[in-house]
Amino acid sequence: MPSIARRLFRGARAIQKYRTERDILVRNIRSYIATLRQLPEGNYLVEIALNVHSLKVQADKVKWASQALTTDAGDMNYVASQGFNHFFFAIPAVCDQIGRDTRQMSETLFDHIHTPNEGTEHRIALYLERSLANLGFV
Repeated sequence: MPSIARRLFRGARAIQKYRTERDILVRNIRSYIATLRQLPEGNYLVEIALNVHSLKVQADKVKWASQALTTDAGDMNYVASQGFNHFFFAIPAVCDQIGRDTRQMSETLFDHIHTPNEGTEHRIALYLERSLANLGFV
């Protein structure tokens, strides 16, 4: 049985890891939304398509950090206030959905590069905004 100090340290570290990974994901999504809205139909689309595809990896990191919270910080207020199920089931489900959606968005952007469709950037930005809303950020 780990000591109270060790449990508190592990819990605090798990909370910090989760917040860091979540903040990286949110910051990246917001950045890609801003780029898609400010620079429609630019040469940056290949880079944005690859970056949007890479959001799946970051969403997975948030998912793993969220699940680790339930183990390492399950008895701390940060987890207890939102509930065990929120971090063990709800956040991972949202992250899995973001992963599926970003893969599809990336494919849509690559198709758009080869066969332009009007409004694609705007639609992708809206999908990314929906992902932010699902994470609890507006």
